[in-house]
Amino acid sequence: MAVGVSLLIVVLSIFNGFQKQVKESLWNGGPHVTIENNYGTGEIKNYEKVISVLLENEELKKRIVTIQGNITSHGLLQNNNTFVPIMIRAIPVEDTKSLMQNEIPNFPRLEYYNRESINTINSNNTVVIGKEMFNLYGFHLGRAITIAVPSGSFNVTRGVELNVNNFEIVGLFKTGYYNYDSKFVYLSLPVAQKFFKLNNSVNQLTLKVKSLDELEYVKELILDTIREIDFNKKIESSGNYFIVKTIAEEQANFLAALRMEKTIISNIVFLFIILAALGMVATVYSLVRSKRKSIGILKALGLPSSSILLIFTLNSMIIGLLSSVIGGIIGVYYANNLETIINGLSETINFFGPIFYKSSWRNIELVPKDIYYFDHLPVDIDISFIFMVTTASTILSGLAGYFPARWAANLDPVETIKND
Repeated sequence: MAVGVSLLIVVLSIFNGFQKQVKESLWNGGPHVTIENNYGTGEIKNYEKVISVLLENEELKKRIVTIQGNITSHGLLQNNNTFVPIMIRAIPVEDTKSLMQNEIPNFPRLEYYNRESINTINSNNTVVIGKEMFNLYGFHLGRAITIAVPSGSFNVTRGVELNVNNFEIVGLFKTGYYNYDSKFVYLSLPVAQKFFKLNNSVNQLTLKVKSLDELEYVKELILDTIREIDFNKKIESSGNYFIVKTIAEEQANFLAALRMEKTIISNIVFLFIILAALGMVATVYSLVRSKRKSIGILKALGLPSSSILLIFTLNSMIIGLLSSVIGGIIGVYYANNLETIINGLSETINFFGPIFYKSSWRNIELVPKDIYYFDHLPVDIDISFIFMVTTASTILSGLAGYFPARWAANLDPVETIKND
């Protein structure tokens, strides 16, 4: 029972930590809510007017950190003689000092940057790319890269026409989410508007909210404002069909996969506790068999069957409680020190490996950081969950002891004393 409880706590603490870190990477990596125009070319004209009308909704205004116009588009990055698909996101950078201090809400955290070049991000063709993209293609700060995007025009003989331009890499960002850090390229909004030939337009409005628990409510507030009869009149634009999406909707499949993975592993590990409970049945049954004569004597002296039932049921519950507490302590200890334990195990294996395999040995890493993309093993211990597990294990132990205890309570004292 103790092993099952400790194993369940360790496994779910890792899963909780993994989910928490992945979600934080998602929330920090991009906007929480996006507004797009699903009409025509997708341009949002007079976007500053749209923002001001949305901010007239006081309920919405007090629930968001920022709202701004962005450009987000697919593009192609030239790598040697091939083009690889990327995502381009352009954000207004009003103050490069704030950018360098990671104070711009929708801009990911900078890891490295060229201070002199990044000051020209609003005027020159400069980009900030993800750290994983930087490593993947062997780029370096100051290198010029070629990016191509569709121009929006189509020619029968030449197909889709492209806008192609060179950009200098002036910084690297890291969100902690591999898909962002290997695919996204960030530009300043004025440079992107020239590149995409959008004049003073954008193709997306993005919001950061104060509380992620209110994502759906913020979405409803935006939709209520957009659906107002005089909305197009207020923004001085017509022919718009705005759609609103939250990051939870965009990442729904990924988040659902995380939840399902956690549920499956929890159920598998919980089977260990069920197995321990079945072992408890056998233990109490053996105890009853060994105490048959004593039970018969007590019943002959007038001890009621209910007391016999209570004695053996409480006995199994006490065993279950002690096992749960011990398992909980061991589980919390291992969860808190798991990274140290795993690193120590890796060092031990790598120390003895060359002795047995000599030149063919290659050092191993039990938790490869380049695969799991974490600086450390994420662990998040939930005290309420530990309490729930220990309580459930104790109750389960009581139920496991009830059936052999009931058999003990129903023993015939005369037959028991006579046969034993």
